[in-house]
Amino acid sequence: MFSLTSKKNNANRYVIYEGNKVPIRITFDKVIKAIKLYDDKQLKENQKIYIMYHLFVKDAKQYKRSPNDVVNITMLIYNELNQGSENDGSDEELYNFFEDAERIYASFLMDYNIDLTQEIGKLGWNEFIALFNNLSEKTPIMQAIMYRSCSVPSGPENKEERRRIRKMKEFYELRSQKEARKKRILEEMEKEFM
Repeated sequence: MFSLTSKKNNANRYVIYEGNKVPIRITFDKVIKAIKLYDDKQLKENQKIYIMYHLFVKDAKQYKRSPNDVVNITMLIYNELNQGSENDGSDEELYNFFEDAERIYASFLMDYNIDLTQEIGKLGWNEFIALFNNLSEKTPIMQAIMYRSCSVPSGPENKEERRRIRKMKEFYELRSQKEARKKRILEEMEKEFM
């Protein structure tokens, strides 16, 4: 959660482990890399933890840590990242940092005149999310989110609007949404033929 009075917004911070400060660096690009790493099916969990430890702990190579320490410190970092994260309870994915990278980049440039490629390693995760969550509705990513989340109107009087919204939903849909839609269509077709 973003705070105007906390240094936790700063990309340079620390976690306390066994009474010692462990310096960490949490920038938006590192968190996005961690999300990609978390979803990687080719890596084992212990490999992911080790990579995340080295991704976030400043000067990780200079510390001699046991595997147990690495796991515990990585869990502290994970908790730090998830502190104050909001979940609306919906499982529907409205954006994806990888598929929507161009839209997000263009949106930050459009609204804030921030070139995210120039902020790699600098812009903290909390600042990034605060800016992301407050992008104006005219930005490319917010347009995509709006169409992904809006409902299609019903009734004969909304025929043209329904067609337009369906077209926009299809244009903006994420791969996961496209796969789910195709699966639904196949299931409906199977029911008809059984």
